[in-house]
Amino acid sequence: MVVVLYAGVIMLTQLQYLLQHFTGNTNVDLMLTLDAILSSAAIGMIAWRSTYASVASVACLVTSFLTQYQASVIITICVVTAAVAATATRKFLVVHLLVYLAWAVASSVFPGPFNSALFWFSFNGLLVSTLAGSAVRYFQGQRRKNEERVRDLEILNERLREDERQALARDLHDVVAHELTLITMQTMSRRRSEDVGELHQVVETVESAARSALHELRVMLRLLRDENDGDHPRDVTGAGLAIGSLEHVVTSLVASLRDLRFEPEVVVTGDLEAMPTTVRGTAARILQESVTNIIKYAPRESRCRIEVAADQHELRLRVSNPLLRQKPPGGASSELSSGMGLRGITERVSLLGGHAESGPENGQWVLDVSLPVDGREAL
Repeated sequence: MVVVLYAGVIMLTQLQYLLQHFTGNTNVDLMLTLDAILSSAAIGMIAWRSTYASVASVACLVTSFLTQYQASVIITICVVTAAVAATATRKFLVVHLLVYLAWAVASSVFPGPFNSALFWFSFNGLLVSTLAGSAVRYFQGQRRKNEERVRDLEILNERLREDERQALARDLHDVVAHELTLITMQTMSRRRSEDVGELHQVVETVESAARSALHELRVMLRLLRDENDGDHPRDVTGAGLAIGSLEHVVTSLVASLRDLRFEPEVVVTGDLEAMPTTVRGTAARILQESVTNIIKYAPRESRCRIEVAADQHELRLRVSNPLLRQKPPGGASSELSSGMGLRGITERVSLLGGHAESGPENGQWVLDVSLPVDGREAL
């Protein structure tokens, strides 16, 4: 709109000048008037497209060459060249400049001696306009790049926030699900018991599980608040929570299974504490989730097996337990299931470039996990 208004003002100004300085030659006056209108029209066409304005300005070059009146076309040359340099392709800009330079040479040579003032004035006008338009093109390009960077950063930020939400969901599930499942199964399995000693043992187990869950939640809250003082050193694992010794975790989980009358068999080989912290943390959470699933879904008093093997290349976990002969309709297992356990295990393993498989095998439910410790992806 501004360009169109500017073109209209230029045309009115030039027509007013021509009315005040008629030559008396009808043909010349008509050509001058046509030159003024075409020059202003070419400038106005920049509002639609600079290439259209460049093509239209060729008519101005012809009329100015015929009338030997360059005042109108010089303004058009500068404005249109700046627009073409700012928006058109480089090939089109080269052709545009060649046509304008040819006009400048022809207008300076014909019809008399070489007019150096006109040539250099036209040449300098083209040069300055091209530089100005190129500067506009450069800053527009930088602006687009900056906008793209901002969009990319916004996408990256949203992705990081989503990853963080997923990590928090996994940790909350691991912290709450295991302990609450332990509490639920302990109370359900002894709800008809009249043995006072056994009931006291259940209460102690429930209290211990509740304290453990509360401790883990407090650790998570400290991490979310970025607290790190002397009393609570920030010793965290790849799982996001402090776990201590991996062997201690295995021992504690086996004790929980025995309390619920399962018959766990444990095989540990290799130096578990030599594993990287992130690997130990992830392994602890996977074992915790696996034991939770045993408590939820395995038949009562059944045998289960936990294998943990460490070497210089990987840490392997294998957990197996018998499958139920039939799924109890609307029973405890369906009530306790969140559907997030196996998915969380898969996500944790993939973050370390490991491999996880789970499914029925010869009447057993088997979870097989491999976590690389030397930076290679597990095959």
